[in-house]
Amino acid sequence: MDNDHPLVTALHNLTHDLRLFIELSLRESDASWEEWLRLILTKGKVKCWEMKNCSKNDCPAYFNDQIRCWLVAGTMCGGKPQGEFAAKYKSCTECDVYQEAVFTDPVTEAYEHIITLIHSLKSTQERLKALAIKDPLTGVYNRNFFNEIIANEVSRSKRYNETFSIVIMDVDHFKKINDDYGHLIGDWILKEAAEILNRSIRSSDLLVRFGGDEFLVVTPATDLRECDTLISRVNEHLATWNEEHTSPAYGLSMSIGCAVFEQGKDLMEVISEADSSMYRNKSSRQSNRRI
Repeated sequence: MDNDHPLVTALHNLTHDLRLFIELSLRESDASWEEWLRLILTKGKVKCWEMKNCSKNDCPAYFNDQIRCWLVAGTMCGGKPQGEFAAKYKSCTECDVYQEAVFTDPVTEAYEHIITLIHSLKSTQERLKALAIKDPLTGVYNRNFFNEIIANEVSRSKRYNETFSIVIMDVDHFKKINDDYGHLIGDWILKEAAEILNRSIRSSDLLVRFGGDEFLVVTPATDLRECDTLISRVNEHLATWNEEHTSPAYGLSMSIGCAVFEQGKDLMEVISEADSSMYRNKSSRQSNRRI
């Protein structure tokens, strides 16, 4: 077959685009998928909101011509279909937007099937990655992830002669809450505690469920004074939570301790110092007023 034949050209372009995706994916960057789509979408754009005369700007596909609506809002997105039109179909293959975009010619159809397959594989990979590094109950990072990244933080701290802090917190009277009110309430308390801590930390901080009812925060480039600022924010959010949740017979409070990693210190020594500080804080606190 002549090299200038349209089918040969199409296969050559398809091979090039697949090779490009492999090269981008090896970067292990979340942006690789978006970058690949941006590069290949010059072949055609899908504007579902124009075809459907839609004005639902809360739909993730609305007014975004760099995406496939069926992959971000429709039945192939890996989650619940979103948007006014996506919910109407058992499968987006029944939609005229999909049919007009995909079934133009065999090459276009092959491209779209490959894009859908790669999107599905990427979504599965992201879910597996989240399961590996996130605590399924609270949604914060787990101890495995902490063990992976803390060595980098120690190395960075030594290289730039900086400090970082370890803050350890646990939920007061957690065993009694579980015993008296059941594990469903206990799980809810842990999720509420994690949410409070998420609101209290900086974007550069790392929040980890360290085990059971214990949480740990790594705060880069901080000292004890800045730790005190974080602890104050946590206590303020806890006070607000207790004001807003007056009906339960239990309250939510946390014992908190911190220590600073400095040159010459060992990481486990710092964690032990923070843990001891937390237990001193716990022993000095009065019993929660509502438990």
